[in-house]
Amino acid sequence: MTKLNTRIAVVLALALAAVLTLWLVAGCSTDQKPVAAKQTGGDSDILYWKSQMDPSFVSRNPGKDAMGMDLVPVRKGDPGADLSTLELSGMVIQRIGVRTAPLAERRLEKTIRGVGRVTYDETRLSRVNLKYDGWIEELFVDETGVLVKEGEPLFTVYSPELAASAAEFLQVMDRAKAGPHMAHLARSALARLRQFDFTEEQIDAIAAAGEVPQFLTVYAPRTGYVIHKSVESGSFVKRGVDLFQIADLSRIWVTVDIYEFEVPWVNEGQEMTIRLSYLPGEEFSGTVDFIYPFLDTATRTVRVRAVFDNPGIRLKPGMFATGFLVGRAAEPTLVIPSEAVLHQGDRSVAFVALGEGRFESRELTLGREGDGGDYTLLAGIEKGERVVLSGQFLIDSESRLKEAAARMLGPDALSASEDQKPVGDTMESPQPR
Repeated sequence: MTKLNTRIAVVLALALAAVLTLWLVAGCSTDQKPVAAKQTGGDSDILYWKSQMDPSFVSRNPGKDAMGMDLVPVRKGDPGADLSTLELSGMVIQRIGVRTAPLAERRLEKTIRGVGRVTYDETRLSRVNLKYDGWIEELFVDETGVLVKEGEPLFTVYSPELAASAAEFLQVMDRAKAGPHMAHLARSALARLRQFDFTEEQIDAIAAAGEVPQFLTVYAPRTGYVIHKSVESGSFVKRGVDLFQIADLSRIWVTVDIYEFEVPWVNEGQEMTIRLSYLPGEEFSGTVDFIYPFLDTATRTVRVRAVFDNPGIRLKPGMFATGFLVGRAAEPTLVIPSEAVLHQGDRSVAFVALGEGRFESRELTLGREGDGGDYTLLAGIEKGERVVLSGQFLIDSESRLKEAAARMLGPDALSASEDQKPVGDTMESPQPR
């Protein structure tokens, strides 16, 4: 009896399961009929159709998504119906920490830092050489690095060529009044002495003494430090060879290498400050006086030169320094903060808060980049519009889903959703993915 009762129970259970299965199938079929009828009923408020599980799957026509589920209609006025904007509730905005700020105009600044080198002011360098061959008799300045004053004697030199020129000068001077021809010879002899760098005092002394000097004294052409000396007492020197080089270090140059994208921020007349490692806490200020007109192709840098006063000779040529330049825009321009800009490959976008929880993505045309990554804004957002400063990455994720949906609907989907007009039903439904 027990086995019989068990068999009867199993048969009844199977029969009940079959009845329930048939009922469910029949129920689902009857439930789908109204939906299909509703979908094909031509509701004039329907903008488009979307998947219940995949927000990026949309269509202009009713149908099924890639998972076989029925698409649901999106009607005029439904949340998210406008594909050109994004709507968030106040709670979501608060949770993701959305901050906004209005765009304003200001003068963008850019701080440029570069390695600098202290060097000589080339306009304050003098070279001492002779225009004739000769022998150094007496050397008054025999050390490199010493300070000499302008007009201070450097050395005396003997040269047969000088002696011959001085003798000729004395001869023609005695007969200069004999006629125009002798006067012309006298002027030529005087010019020759001047070409040999005789000073007026030396020429007057020769004329007054009436005799040829044995040696000629050569004087320092400027006040400065001897930075090069290649002569010794008693040595023979040839014309054109540099014997001394004298540099005035009361004013020096500092050259700083900056990258090519920083060049538009630098102008002549701009202030430059430098710091030196051996003088911590001190800064020196100078003025940019020249921007070199060529680029170093190895480092992709341009050299900028500034002039610095150098009292006490604290800045010495050859030193390294850190140079700072602060470039400022000539006029106030519209500036967008760095935290508002999202770089997406070859384009940059920002989100504009339209009010009432609505946000819109705008493509930007950016200008120069300033401190902190802020940019001058050339196009994309108008002055006074509020841009999103934080939380835009989460907003961007939702926005990309809307962009994907718009692309599936076609090029006129955004305009249709902006106008809140129903889309037509002439397009074919997308095939399930």
